[in-house]
Amino acid sequence: MRRPESPGAFTAKLANGGLAVPVTGRGVGLGLAAVTLLFTGWRWGYPELVAIGAAAGLACVAAISVIAVKPSLEVERSIAPDRVSVGESATVTLEVRNTGRFRAVNARAVDTYGGPTHTTRRVAVPLARLRPGKAANATYEVTAERRGVVDAGPLGIGKRDLLGLAATAGSFGDTSRLWVHPRLWNLRRTPDGLARSLEGTADKVEQGSLTFHSLREYVIGDELRHVHWRTSARIGRLMVKEHVDTSLPTVAIALDDRPESWPHPEAFEAACEAAYSILTACFRAEYHAALVPASGGAVSGAGRDSYGDLLAELACDATESLDVYIARLTAGRFGDTLVWITGTEPPTPRLAALKRAYPVVIAVHLAPDLPTSAALVGGLPSLRAADGEQFAAAWDGGGVSL
Repeated sequence: MRRPESPGAFTAKLANGGLAVPVTGRGVGLGLAAVTLLFTGWRWGYPELVAIGAAAGLACVAAISVIAVKPSLEVERSIAPDRVSVGESATVTLEVRNTGRFRAVNARAVDTYGGPTHTTRRVAVPLARLRPGKAANATYEVTAERRGVVDAGPLGIGKRDLLGLAATAGSFGDTSRLWVHPRLWNLRRTPDGLARSLEGTADKVEQGSLTFHSLREYVIGDELRHVHWRTSARIGRLMVKEHVDTSLPTVAIALDDRPESWPHPEAFEAACEAAYSILTACFRAEYHAALVPASGGAVSGAGRDSYGDLLAELACDATESLDVYIARLTAGRFGDTLVWITGTEPPTPRLAALKRAYPVVIAVHLAPDLPTSAALVGGLPSLRAADGEQFAAAWDGGGVSL
């Protein structure tokens, strides 16, 4: 991260909370002039030159002594909200407190924010005559331009003396992170589930039902009608029956993030939007969901933010082969419905073989200028779209039985 520095300053070595004292070009010139005047006046007997040289030298020493004093600052930074979608904004709040005991701080402060996928930007933070024990507050907005991770901070402090002979810079405080989730498209449809009974049969259903799962010890708040009295009498502790909804489907999103699957990088952004939109629709319907990219780091049974964070950090750089990826999906059995998202023609025969592990398999092909369509290809529901918005239209109204 580039930190503010004064014009003409020599290289400053910066460390978190530390300061360096570079001398500006003006300071170097005045220092050389002071030495020259002192030597000339002393060598040839001109007291006037000695006096001028001494004054110049004292000015350089005073400038360095003023700049060399390290300010004592405490920086608190917060971002609200710390997770947004593309196109939304977050507010960064800064509180800079002068924890010194005697000196006021009068410096230029600049806060920076950016990341690998975001342009680094600088925001000025006024610190005019910040007295000991006092605090200055500042806020600024960060607009989420695209998916990724944005780091804000640390706060850069720049100081220079009145004559511009010396300048220094340092950084204070930690960084705060903003996760920019993919753009969200509201989907009206979700895949149907498979109700699994205790006998091992499966039926396609649209609404869930409760089934006995296990016994556990009673806790305050449990309904007494769920108490299993026979077991409670036998072991001497109240035991209640725990139920689970066996009919709720588990939708697994297989996002193929191998570079060879995305000849058009912009289509990968649409893929992240599609995955995030499907996951959100599943959460809204209280379905279970899993996100399984080819690069690893699968997330299952977590909150929505965990899926969004993974998608925000995801890059198209998986090294896993297609065979290894499909083998991992087959062995993992991450759900009963699999949505395969790719940027090239889906490997329909390989996906059809996955139906042994996933009774429902849906293929999604995203690429620029691809006409929007939804049809059965090789016995699999297949969607084609050019971007996230067209994907949402195909998903909701394509006529494919999802």
